[in-house]
Amino acid sequence: MKKTLLALATLTAFAGAASAQSSVTLFGIVDAAYGHVSAGGRSVTGISNSGLNSSRLGFRGTEDIGGGLRAGFHIEGGLANDDGNSAGLTFQRRSTVSLMGNFGEVRLGRDYTPSFWNTTIYDAFGTNGVGSAMTPNLLRQAGLVSTAIHVSGVRSNNTIGYFLPGGLGGFNGQVQYGFGEVASNLPNKGQGNYFGFRVGYGAGPLGVNYAYGNQKGVSGATNVKTSNIGVSYDFGAVKPMLFWGNEKAGTGAKVTAWELSAVAPMGAGELRAAYSKYDVARSANDWNKFALGYGYNLSKRTQLYTTYARVSNKGVQNQSVANGGAAASGGLSAGLASAGGGSTGYEFGIRHSF
Repeated sequence: MKKTLLALATLTAFAGAASAQSSVTLFGIVDAAYGHVSAGGRSVTGISNSGLNSSRLGFRGTEDIGGGLRAGFHIEGGLANDDGNSAGLTFQRRSTVSLMGNFGEVRLGRDYTPSFWNTTIYDAFGTNGVGSAMTPNLLRQAGLVSTAIHVSGVRSNNTIGYFLPGGLGGFNGQVQYGFGEVASNLPNKGQGNYFGFRVGYGAGPLGVNYAYGNQKGVSGATNVKTSNIGVSYDFGAVKPMLFWGNEKAGTGAKVTAWELSAVAPMGAGELRAAYSKYDVARSANDWNKFALGYGYNLSKRTQLYTTYARVSNKGVQNQSVANGGAAASGGLSAGLASAGGGSTGYEFGIRHSF
């Protein structure tokens, strides 16, 4: 009997030590909204997802492997909760494995590009919903680079990245290389290759970061280079954010954007506002956007929100307000605006995280 109790105690202690050394977490966001968008004399009303934060389902975990090293993984897929993900769940938001230690982190897999982060961190609407800033992919939105030859600037496949460790007095940095994996005997062997980095400082109320990215196309003319910088300062009563960035193609095409936005606590929630302007080089076909929203916190995880946005075009530009991406991914879109015309949209939604 004593031997049995001793064996059970040893097994329990071993299991407890093992569980303390590794962990797996299920997490996600479910966000749905009633929305309306109009453009070019047309309008669409319906239920969309990701008006405040991108709906998602994911798993992440770490394991202490000794010697100050930890291994980790992160797989995350987008949810189109308005139609139940009729196309099926994939893990295209992020799918990575990492090795971490005092040296920082080495990460491999499909991941966000360094040049994307400033566009969402320094945006009061976090690049979501009708109020989202119309960055990144400025050249694609302006119709100056074909979607068939330029991969999205938000994420990159087949990447290896390095992140500086914490504890550097507020300084941060990362670098990433993505492989297009095109055979070396082909003329476009560099297609899909990506290189980017991001460096900055964040301590107390101040945050500032600069990022650069270079996405290879099928030829030098279709390469896309991205540069951007974001600055924020939290005064307590209000947190203003300033973003500036541009995208340039090998053809000489260029679009420059700047956005001034702010988040201010108000009651049990927060007020959000943003104004952004987009300039097409050597062209009068520019556009701008205004957005205003409010979110009311029912709890730490649940928020009710509403947003209104308007896009104004110049020349023959025809940008429009939309919720999220294309209708196929749960967004609401009325199509392109009339040349030089305007487009509006609003939404009322609820976001719950877990």
